[in-house]
Amino acid sequence: MKSFVLFLALVAAAVLVSTPAAGSKTLVGNKQKATAQFNEAVTLQGVTLKGEYLFVHDDSAMTRGEACTRVYKGNAEIPSKLILAFHCVPLERAKSNYFAVRMNQVAPGVTEVTEYQFKGDTEAHGVPKAPTTEHVHRAF
Repeated sequence: MKSFVLFLALVAAAVLVSTPAAGSKTLVGNKQKATAQFNEAVTLQGVTLKGEYLFVHDDSAMTRGEACTRVYKGNAEIPSKLILAFHCVPLERAKSNYFAVRMNQVAPGVTEVTEYQFKGDTEAHGVPKAPTTEHVHRAF
């Protein structure tokens, strides 16, 4: 009987240790997607965007050291519509109630995307200053 109680205690301890805390973020396999509509031309890593674009952040790719952000023309993850891919810079922000794309006006008539953040997240994804794109297709 004593060994059975010890066994149950060990199983309970193992379950508690392996259960993630509420609100923790799992990096493996998490892929987030959201679309943004740019009615005016903006730049992102030197690429001009105008129209609808799908932003995809892949935590698995980030874990493997690959570009974690991919941006597609339109609203679907179609390889031929890939505009660019880059490594984002994680930034702590207040929780967002919607998908947000933050921009700065860098010159008269030139607006640059600086970061994006998914609904419900406290982490934003910063765009690196230096172009680090893996794929670039000019789209307008």
